[in-house]
Amino acid sequence: MHRHGELVNGLVYGILTVPAEGNTYLRHLNIVSRDGFAHAISRLKLLATAHRFARVRPEVRSQLFWLLSELVKVSAHGMDQVVLALTRQVRSGDVTQGNVKLCWFMVRFARANYAWLSTFPVLVATTVYMLGRLALDHSRIPDLRAAECELATQLLRERFHECCMIGRDLVRMLQDVARIPVFHDLWQDMLQQPQSLSPLFAGIEQLLRTPTPPMFLANRITYEMETRLRFILENLPATSYSRNLMWFVQRYLSTPESESLFSDLIRYIIGVFHPSNAVLASNVVPRYVFLGGLLRFIRSPVVAANAKLALFYDWLFYDPKSDTIMNIEPGVLIIAQSVDKYTFMTALFIEFLAYESDAYSPELVPAIRGSIGLAMQDAVEKGVIPSIMPIYEHLRIEVDIQQNLYHLFPQLVPPVSEPALSEASADDAGLAKNDGAMLLDSTDMLLPAAVDSELAPEPPKPAVELPLPIAAPQPARTVSATPKTLIALDPVSRMFQEEFSISDIELASEGPTDAENTNGISDTTEEGGAPEDAALVASAEPLPEISVEQALEDTSLWLFGSTLQTFVDSVAAAEPDVKQIGRSVKEIVDMFAQSEASISAITRVLASIFSDSLDMEDAETNAELAATGESSDGLEHDLLHYILTAAADYAHTTNITNSTQRVLQLLVQLTEAKVDVGFRWLLHSVVNAGKPVQYARYVDQYAEGTLQAVLVRDLGVLQGQFPGLFYAVLPQIYAAFPDAFIGCRGVVKSVVALIDQPQVYRLSTLIARGQLQLFGHRQAAIVTIIGMALESDASEQVCFWQLLNAEVSGDEVRVAGIACYLLLEKKLDPASNSEAATGLLTHLKASSPTPSLLKSLFKYVAATDNSDVGVNFSGNVLTAWLRTSKAALLNSLSEVAPSALSADMVQSVVSRWLERYSQQLDEKDRYEIQQALVPKPTAPAIEVPNLSSVERSSKHRPVTRSQKAKEDNERKRRISNSQPISRQQSRQEIPKRHKYNSVDSDSNESSSDVPMTRGRRRRNGRILTAGDDNQSYQSSPILSSASSSD
Repeated sequence: MHRHGELVNGLVYGILTVPAEGNTYLRHLNIVSRDGFAHAISRLKLLATAHRFARVRPEVRSQLFWLLSELVKVSAHGMDQVVLALTRQVRSGDVTQGNVKLCWFMVRFARANYAWLSTFPVLVATTVYMLGRLALDHSRIPDLRAAECELATQLLRERFHECCMIGRDLVRMLQDVARIPVFHDLWQDMLQQPQSLSPLFAGIEQLLRTPTPPMFLANRITYEMETRLRFILENLPATSYSRNLMWFVQRYLSTPESESLFSDLIRYIIGVFHPSNAVLASNVVPRYVFLGGLLRFIRSPVVAANAKLALFYDWLFYDPKSDTIMNIEPGVLIIAQSVDKYTFMTALFIEFLAYESDAYSPELVPAIRGSIGLAMQDAVEKGVIPSIMPIYEHLRIEVDIQQNLYHLFPQLVPPVSEPALSEASADDAGLAKNDGAMLLDSTDMLLPAAVDSELAPEPPKPAVELPLPIAAPQPARTVSATPKTLIALDPVSRMFQEEFSISDIELASEGPTDAENTNGISDTTEEGGAPEDAALVASAEPLPEISVEQALEDTSLWLFGSTLQTFVDSVAAAEPDVKQIGRSVKEIVDMFAQSEASISAITRVLASIFSDSLDMEDAETNAELAATGESSDGLEHDLLHYILTAAADYAHTTNITNSTQRVLQLLVQLTEAKVDVGFRWLLHSVVNAGKPVQYARYVDQYAEGTLQAVLVRDLGVLQGQFPGLFYAVLPQIYAAFPDAFIGCRGVVKSVVALIDQPQVYRLSTLIARGQLQLFGHRQAAIVTIIGMALESDASEQVCFWQLLNAEVSGDEVRVAGIACYLLLEKKLDPASNSEAATGLLTHLKASSPTPSLLKSLFKYVAATDNSDVGVNFSGNVLTAWLRTSKAALLNSLSEVAPSALSADMVQSVVSRWLERYSQQLDEKDRYEIQQALVPKPTAPAIEVPNLSSVERSSKHRPVTRSQKAKEDNERKRRISNSQPISRQQSRQEIPKRHKYNSVDSDSNESSSDVPMTRGRRRRNGRILTAGDDNQSYQSSPILSSASSSD
């Protein structure tokens, strides 16, 4: 049997790698196989489940499917398991050439072997679920999408009973593709004629009551993804999982097409991965923490809505008899554990559950409410959380959220003592409704948000075509008298903004809340001005709480005649003409600017209309698609574009007239009413028109709002709704408002929130070109921004330090200030702030060593009590400097003032550095470092003799010609009377005299016995040669005085 296995292995290998000989090898395999191809199929299954299947060559994949087709023809047992394994290798959210070819192989194989496929119920259901999920990703490959949809609908219609085993996730999958025509017809039959699909199918509620088996949820996750996910969730502690999560997201979720994989990952973590009791009792990262970190990487509102539905989908139809508590445990914990630090997320999820309980399927509202309440009650009884009262009684939970809690869980919380909801809360709930997982309004029924522009190019069809569950009509919209926020991020954006300060900007003149200052950093700028996130108080009057119908009855609006009423009616039409309505908006704005109509009254009318019509695509969305490389065909302007265009006609004028002020105040009032005017006006005036003065005049309408505060707010909203466009227009915003942009904490926070590495590289390039500047040169602003970054998560800090390095690298002044702040003020701990420590190391290594930097390092080591943390950090920096700037390091070490630092401490730090990094340093380096630390001796002061006045006068007295001749004659006489000496004697005497250079009396006496030869003479006890320069001795006051004494 051993030889048989080796023979079969060789033949299978030959079939896969040598296509030309495939038929020959297959005949041989058919002859030698004695186990019904069991061993060959086991080898194929091993290949199909390989983690690195994506690296298999295309020709091998082609041969693999050819071999599978041939084995199907001979009815080889176990083939269904191989095909099941291959369905998991087709990656969702991947439109690369290799994955698209693999999709084609699967579709063609299923078509060619349709009869064989139909005999395996599990394979039929898995294929349908796989094709339905893949159809979302192939909108730009129409042939492949058509083939996938055709095969999936054929299997659903002919084998619907087998497909029902998928359970409630079959409904979720069909909701996502229900706008594709072929699936739309099937969806209609499921809702209106369920018996036409299967006699045993009682309706859609039957599917919703059936939990999805784990094998279907795991099918959309490849084996490689599953291994890496389980490694994080089974081994990594909650304090260090973020690096692996960021790596996972960058590897599998970094492209726009891969965003559809978020929902599949969430469903896998909830429905497939159930940790053991040992893991639950350990410090391994909990599932709800991992899911919270994963949600932060979502950028698209549609993907965010689908992700929330995937998280709470099992709540809607929970039954303790058939469902498991582990499927709802992550949702319960993410609500309960986020209430302290991320209250907005808790409120968002509660709003989502409250909305879904009423709008998901109106016919099933009582059953859905009961299931949600039963799920939470079961979680409390089984100890997932002790009670939901801490959530209900939390100080930061508002009244409307308490109302929603009582609405969902009446058996667990008491009724609210003040049942009246604030209008701001009602507006937030309306935003949450618009952001729901499905756009269930009067025209849609259980239909999801449009996944791409191709699926929903036209307005929704009338409700008569969808007679089953539809949402109840909305009541007349009213505007709050005292809106809480100047402009609120939509719930999707708020879910991914970590306590974003812009979402907490209040119109009331109250100071910032405690939540806005949790990092302990003052919001005041260096110049002592208003904080960046200061409260923005509009100059417009408060809006009383009345409906639109009441607003139209305002006497100041009578001058419009029937224009406003006609405008309201035309907007509410089934198929409104947007361009005609746009012209009406222009007419209304012109009439308003030239009249004395009430700003509040016209604002109520426009705000109500805009809030219900801003969900269509617009020019700004076109720019967003262009920034992300997507198609923007078929998109048009929305109504707000036309009012901005009309307002621009008044804002660009040189003189600010009364009409200009009225139009700009109208924009401010619309902002108060939570219409996203601010960031749209910023794009319209700065990016499209290139006239920043228009935006500046808009800001002037705020009584207590600075340009920086308003700009931060609008950029934050833009980043939350259109991240691609946000990063694309940053250079233009910087060029328009450099003073408000540079060194702004809010701007930097918006930039690093949810940024990915391609954007980091692009911004770094712009910074290098001088087209963008984020941090500036003010040291106080830089350290304030760094303090804010230290409170961010790991991924944001990594990107923050990369951007800071791109701007600050090489600037010794700014680097020294950053080092002093982090090392001495913050007492940087690399264990808890490893990202900041790595970023600071990068800055220091790129700079030249200076005495001030060395002092900061040595003081940091002293502040850490000479611990290993400080020594290791300083040793890392010193070693890098020794390699790159050795001379500067040695000079800086020698220049460190002893008065500033303790010499013993410096010597101790350097000694421990030399000891720990001995392998990196040679003997020469060690010697030079030690010599640099040795104090340099100071030269003694030269004592100048105190000459008498006579000597000084004789020294400086000029020499006459007769005196010069007399001295020459005397010198000649001495030379002629001298006796010759031997050369040996002269060699012994001359070095001796040169060595000591004595001028005392003993030397004079000893040298008087030495006879002089020609060319040698005695001067003041010293033997001189003829070549010596007499002038050098005459320049010395000592020698000149001795000579004169002779």
